[in-house]
Amino acid sequence: MASPLTSKAPQCLSCIRRMTGSLRDVFQVPSHHQIRGKKRLAKVSTVRVHLLQNVPGYGRRGAVIPVTAGMMRNIWYPKRMAEYLTIDKVQQLGVKKDTTVERDSTFKSNMERKLEKEKELFERKAAAAAESAMATMEKQSPIPIELELLSPERSITILENLILPNLDFYGSPITVADLPQKRISPSIRFNSVISAAAAEVKESEKPKKTGIYGSVSTADIAANLKAILAEDEDGMRVVISPENISFVEETGEKDRVKYLGIFEIEIKVDGAPDVIRRTIRVNARD
Repeated sequence: MASPLTSKAPQCLSCIRRMTGSLRDVFQVPSHHQIRGKKRLAKVSTVRVHLLQNVPGYGRRGAVIPVTAGMMRNIWYPKRMAEYLTIDKVQQLGVKKDTTVERDSTFKSNMERKLEKEKELFERKAAAAAESAMATMEKQSPIPIELELLSPERSITILENLILPNLDFYGSPITVADLPQKRISPSIRFNSVISAAAAEVKESEKPKKTGIYGSVSTADIAANLKAILAEDEDGMRVVISPENISFVEETGEKDRVKYLGIFEIEIKVDGAPDVIRRTIRVNARD
């Protein structure tokens, strides 16, 4: 037969933890649980030393400062940069035992201070030179730039000499399919002589205009003229724009043509009484 104590024993891990926790509270047993977030900082042992040399970032010669024991033992003492502060040295220097000493982190060597002074002096000279240059520029009056403009008469003469009588432009023609024969009357057959005679129209009375894709505008003509004038020293000074160019005959639109042919244009110069006439040919592009 099983023991009654054995049957009442906790069967799961959580029950065991709950029972042990209640016993710990009764007997006030300290729990050694780890508390996250808290870190134990290791205490760094320091010793007070007497500086025998100027040490940048620590202090001048003769100062008493705290320093880590490892730095003193491994670096400063072998290099005779500092000595240990013994009881005899404390009495000799007159340093009290309870006096709080701190390192002078602002202390710099003579070389560092010299470099800082030279840098500061250089920056002052540069700032003074910049201010002097700005003052000189403000005092100087701007130099006017004079552009020699051509007279309207001179511009007309240059255009007459440089612009060729005929200017060629090219466009892709639009091909139109033959339209079906139109029936004149329902009572007349297509194949009859009367129908053919009535439908026939003289080609001389039928104006034929072959359209092109796009157009040739006054802006295109002005760009062409500027390219021609740019090759001459005096021609570069002629001012011309699309507003100075116009078509003599009616073209359907004011400033462009959309079909093949020969057209006459007028070139005007602002202020000039005369105009120049030239011919442009819109040719079919192969």
